[in-house]
Amino acid sequence: MRELLTTLEAWAGRGERIAIAMLVERRGSAPRDPGAVFALSETGAIAGSVTGGCIEPALVAEAEAVLAGGAPRVLTYGIPDDAAFEIGLACGGTVALVVTELDPALLAPVVAAVAADRPIALAVEVRGEHVGRQTLLELEDVRTARFLPAGENGLVETGDGTAFVLSFASRPRLYVLGAIDHAVALVRVGQLLGYRVTVCDARGAFVTTERFPAADELVVDWPDRFLRSTPIDERTAICVLTHDVKFDVPALLAALDSPALYIGAMGSRTTTAEREERLRAEGVTEADLARIHAPIGLAIGARSPEEVAVAIGAQLVEATAAVRRRLASAATVLS
Repeated sequence: MRELLTTLEAWAGRGERIAIAMLVERRGSAPRDPGAVFALSETGAIAGSVTGGCIEPALVAEAEAVLAGGAPRVLTYGIPDDAAFEIGLACGGTVALVVTELDPALLAPVVAAVAADRPIALAVEVRGEHVGRQTLLELEDVRTARFLPAGENGLVETGDGTAFVLSFASRPRLYVLGAIDHAVALVRVGQLLGYRVTVCDARGAFVTTERFPAADELVVDWPDRFLRSTPIDERTAICVLTHDVKFDVPALLAALDSPALYIGAMGSRTTTAEREERLRAEGVTEADLARIHAPIGLAIGARSPEEVAVAIGAQLVEATAAVRRRLASAATVLS
């Protein structure tokens, strides 16, 4: 829904009522993850998607019914449902969606929080006496504990029903250490993936806005000193591109002392082996070494800075997907 906020804000600004269909559960194969949103304004404008087009035509009628005064509803589409199969959900999965009118009073706070990079969540009740009711949740709310810190979405029990928590977490941080050409490309990929990107290098002549116009932050400092003084959490990615022992080893030692989700280091296999020996000499264990993705990026035959940046981005996606799988395994199932 984050990508729809500008459109939804524009519709609401014109006084238009808005119905949303939010994907709240997926079983088996489906094109989109829980949290995907399809929106319809009362003027007939459409935004977003929940299945890539399979069931959206049917959802238009459901959303129109809600805007015409009908009650919010939870709908299930999937292979066991012959009607759903006829409208195109032939990928083998089942999806559950809640269709309700968006509460316009909650839209502005969400937009403001996202603009300020402040975490907030929207809870939509999907089972119980108040299906479709929406409330805003802050980080400290117990119902967000499983989801908001990790930027994920999911179902939670509320005591008198079930709600779907849609997270608008602050952007995860990507620290790019080493202001080389590969870093220029990686900043763009990081932005595309939704990271708040910082470039750090001890050489001030290389850390300039002219070279890194898309970066959120530029820091002139020794990378290891920077890492020991900057916020790092379980969503943070650290990419060591300095390719110089005097920078690499201290930076990796600092990174390994953090809870960072992803740590990657550039270098050939020979360079990686030599660097690992230096890290072992510093007391780094084999378990710690296993946290370092080196050579950095998925092995897709990348050569140019842009190709390497794509390979690193793919590895970041792979790492965060593991977190999603763990959260999904603990999800409530709608009956």
